[in-house]
Amino acid sequence: MRIHSLTIDNVRAVEHLELRDLPDTGVIVVHGHNEAGKSTILDAIDAVLNERHSGASKKIKVLAPVGRDASPEVTLTATVGETTFTIHKRWLKGKLSELEIHAPQHRNLTGRAADDELERILSEQMDTQLARTLFLRQGELEPGIAAAGIPSITKALEAESGDEHAGDEDTGLMQAIEAEYGKYWTTATPPKKKGTYAAKFDAVKQAEKELREQEDAVQRLVGFVDEVARREEEIRAVDAELPQAKEELATREAEFAAANKVKQQAQAAEERLARAAATRERATQDVADRKALAARVDALREEEAGLRDSLGPAQEASETEQGKIAEHTGALEAAKARVKVVRAEVKSAEAAREYARALRRLTVVREQLERIGTAEQAYEALLQSAPQRTVTDKQVRALEQAHSELTLQRRLRDAASAKLEITAAHATLTVDGDAREIDGTETVAVREGTRLGLGEFAVVFRAAQGASDPDAAVEQAERAYADALAATGCASVEEARDSRDACKAHEADLKGARQRLDDALAGAGADELRAERTRLTQQVDELRETAGGDGADAPAEEPADTAAAEQAAEEELKAAQAALAAAERDVESAEAALKPYADKTAANALTVLQTRLEAKESETALAAQELDKAEAAAPASALAETLEAATAEEGAAKAAATELNSQLAEADPEFAAQLLEGAQARLANLDARGAEARNRITELTGRIEIAAGAAEKADRAAAELEAAQTDLDRATRRAEAVKLLRETMLAHRDAARARYVAPFTDAIRNRARVLFGPTVDFNLGEDLAISERTVDGVTVPLKELSGGTKEQLAILTRFAIADLVSAGEAATPVPVIVDDALGATDPERLARMNSLFSQVGKTSQVLVLTCFPQRFDRVAAARTVSIDELKNIGGTID
Repeated sequence: MRIHSLTIDNVRAVEHLELRDLPDTGVIVVHGHNEAGKSTILDAIDAVLNERHSGASKKIKVLAPVGRDASPEVTLTATVGETTFTIHKRWLKGKLSELEIHAPQHRNLTGRAADDELERILSEQMDTQLARTLFLRQGELEPGIAAAGIPSITKALEAESGDEHAGDEDTGLMQAIEAEYGKYWTTATPPKKKGTYAAKFDAVKQAEKELREQEDAVQRLVGFVDEVARREEEIRAVDAELPQAKEELATREAEFAAANKVKQQAQAAEERLARAAATRERATQDVADRKALAARVDALREEEAGLRDSLGPAQEASETEQGKIAEHTGALEAAKARVKVVRAEVKSAEAAREYARALRRLTVVREQLERIGTAEQAYEALLQSAPQRTVTDKQVRALEQAHSELTLQRRLRDAASAKLEITAAHATLTVDGDAREIDGTETVAVREGTRLGLGEFAVVFRAAQGASDPDAAVEQAERAYADALAATGCASVEEARDSRDACKAHEADLKGARQRLDDALAGAGADELRAERTRLTQQVDELRETAGGDGADAPAEEPADTAAAEQAAEEELKAAQAALAAAERDVESAEAALKPYADKTAANALTVLQTRLEAKESETALAAQELDKAEAAAPASALAETLEAATAEEGAAKAAATELNSQLAEADPEFAAQLLEGAQARLANLDARGAEARNRITELTGRIEIAAGAAEKADRAAAELEAAQTDLDRATRRAEAVKLLRETMLAHRDAARARYVAPFTDAIRNRARVLFGPTVDFNLGEDLAISERTVDGVTVPLKELSGGTKEQLAILTRFAIADLVSAGEAATPVPVIVDDALGATDPERLARMNSLFSQVGKTSQVLVLTCFPQRFDRVAAARTVSIDELKNIGGTID
């Protein structure tokens, strides 16, 4: 394949890019900064060649631009084999695919037909595996590429090795073996059993499991019979033990009732003791509370006397503070008066500044309105010249789809029609009135109502009830096609396409005129600008009266230089604002001097002291009143007598409680309750055991009935196991046989590939000598991937080489592949595309790599995408172009 030109629209960050007139051979260097869209070029080529226009996969969606409602488009002109073509695809919104074949025979295809034809051309005339190998993406420079199995390389290497059957490695026999092998084994190493084959092993295991289950069922049946006998014996034992258990329960219930009575008496004594203790505690607390209240009254009277002594000094401090406040307040009022005067001066200066600003804006609006008027006239002229008939892409696509559907339904009708085979010698057959001569066997397509005549026989074909009528689908498709034509107002699909193109052209012109009008408007509306002009004119007239300040004359006329006038007004305003700032600072200074006295600390302290004294006097009076009331209600002597009586009552209640607790310990009601619970549990367990045994006998009787025939089921399970084992043995013989056959065939194939090692090593060595010197050599694996490099007798595994060396080997290996493929007589070359490489290459190696690029460019088309074009300055006859130039005007490779 040779690429001649490439156009990219709305792909990721690339809004538009053109790369034209690419030479068939040589090195083309496209450079630009990071994220400028270099890698997008490679992705666009891959997408336009390999992705259908109708696709919407993740690979397509990532091509869409961010922040713009536009669909990605790519146009590519290239030659593959003997075919030169231009393919144009658009994805996502407004999907399309247009293929124009220029040679060997001119053709035009669209839609799915274009995708199918491009796929056919590439599959027949280009090795797609080779293309994926020679398109070196950024970050994917793998030096150990497996060349074996790529058809183009295989053909070239077999031709080099002298094999007469070049390119015939994958024979029909091997394909048949692989197909049979795939029925039993996976492609993993080592191979694993396929699901259908493994299922036969599972079937044997399942049959074995079923046999074991049936044998277990037979054993369970025997166990059921034995358990019935044991349960019947258990029922007899329970019935014999029940009378004695009932007698024991009656005795335990009487013992528990006597012990419980003693427990209740002891609880009543404890409650009496608790009440007596609570009464004694209340009397004790009453005596303590009376003493505390008397002590509190004495303490409050002492605090009241101390507060009254502090009142005089606090009054003197408050009077001194009032004098200072009056002095600083006068200074603050004077500073505020000065601020008021200066603020009026600032207001006057602001009015002058606003007058200058409005005048300058009025000048700008007048000029913009003149430009808008010119653009509006051009836009109105285009509106008047709009096409009389509007045809959209959607209508054309609907018409094309209706036409395709009509063609399809007609073919389906012909294919779905019933057929009659009529055999006769020299006879005349009529089909719906048309005569046909028959001499032998004639096939006739018949549909609902078809009339046949043969001699004196007349036959009418009637389709079976419910059978679909193919003519109905055709008629429906014809109506849909006619409706689609009527919607466009055209007589044919071609006329509709021409009308659509005319509408698109006018729409583009109208869009350009509208854009110029929008540019003139600069985001504003013409009506808004005219309204603004009117408002500004009025504002200028009003501001002219106040621009000079109080008592000043208004400007006689508008100044010639409105910008200078605005600057002068701005300077005057700044001076006034500076004076205002100074006056405001004076106010702040006066406020700062007054601020320490703003809290009125001394006055507040006096108020607090007076308030506390009043509160303390009130609190002392209330406490004294409370003490007098308490003494009147219950004197302290009466409280002492009540405490003495409560103490005596508590002692008597405690002695009674001790006696009853002694009796309770001897009766031990908890132990009596435990014995009663044990007797109850024994009787309940005997009843439950008897019921459980009877229920179990009932259950076992049912299970014995259900398990009847278990022996016959076990015999059937044994027969099924034998059948499954036989099927597995047969499949195992076939699986092992095809496995051995495949291994044998692969061994022969590997032996054939071994013959390719020498010519492929020579091709790599020829390129590598430029980098590593004449002693360089390589060891290749079975898949023709580089495994080791040798220089001056020192062999190093590929994985241990430096990152720069691996990158260089990746590129020169692709160059060697390009050499081999290009040397073949029937080979179809593929461009070598390198995306941002040689970043880890030292200057000396970089110069040698440039020499390699120069050599390869003599016979191959090489496209380099890079951020650093200076890396390729030593490439002879290289063409260099900036990606920014390609985006702006398109790039021509001269």
